[in-house]
Amino acid sequence: MCKLKPLLNKWLEEADSSSGSPTSIDKIAAQGRKRKKRTSIEVSVKGALESHFLKCPKPSAQEITSLADSLQLEKEVVRVWFCNRRQKEKRMTPPGGTLPGAEDVYGGSRDTPPHHGVQTPVQ
Repeated sequence: MCKLKPLLNKWLEEADSSSGSPTSIDKIAAQGRKRKKRTSIEVSVKGALESHFLKCPKPSAQEITSLADSLQLEKEVVRVWFCNRRQKEKRMTPPGGTLPGAEDVYGGSRDTPPHHGVQTPVQ
């Protein structure tokens, strides 16, 4: 909201003066944050990033810079790629590092709740 307030104030001033045309309003709206065009990464470069990720999923700033230089990419692109790749790894690996259906610490499957030492009476 705070970022929009100056834009809205300019728009209101132009609307009050009644000399503002739609083109000037479009110019004001265009002053907002601009996004960089999506970077497409070649398969060979992706392979190099992936192999580096397997060795070191959290590279230092210096490693990112040297990797970016060697792959002829912007270092921000490489940094974001590693951030995104770590997030993908989190999504692909279930909590606790076990596969679904694997036994939990209580010896049961992940689908059944743990007993926590409570025994049911045997009849």
